[in-house]
Amino acid sequence: MLFLLSACQTLDEVGSPLISGVSDILIPTDENLPDLESATPIETASSTADPNMPSHIPAKVPETTLSALDTAALSPPPAAPVPRFYPANSMGWGLEELIATLGNADYIRRDGSGEVHQYRLPSCIVDFTLYPRQTQIEIIAWHGRSRIQNQNIDADTCYRDLAQRKAGK
Repeated sequence: MLFLLSACQTLDEVGSPLISGVSDILIPTDENLPDLESATPIETASSTADPNMPSHIPAKVPETTLSALDTAALSPPPAAPVPRFYPANSMGWGLEELIATLGNADYIRRDGSGEVHQYRLPSCIVDFTLYPRQTQIEIIAWHGRSRIQNQNIDADTCYRDLAQRKAGK
């Protein structure tokens, strides 16, 4: 929708428009522009400035381009690495170390003088086989498998699930 607004202005005897009937305010037109040759220059801000007053001289802004900025500061920080627990690193650990790291096993099977500690995780099942060696029981083997029979194990997910398991379960 388009609206047009039109208004009339009164003119004084010289032909200049008057604002709201006030005769001492002139609106510059092409005919009544001041002569710039006869104009008095304005004093600079530094010559008349009061030292106690802030100056209104614009500050010089350094020119920078996006290529000059540190692009590392613009990029988001790298994601924290997802912790993983690799069962192979536990070879030779004692029972106390295993329990301190992964908590109590979900199932323990005794097999002669040895034990199998089973940890059931959302993505896999991991068995740690412990047998006596010298003066302590220690991990001599481990085995991981999928929770679903005849399905391949996703080892990376299994390692993450092991790392998330809290000790003392």
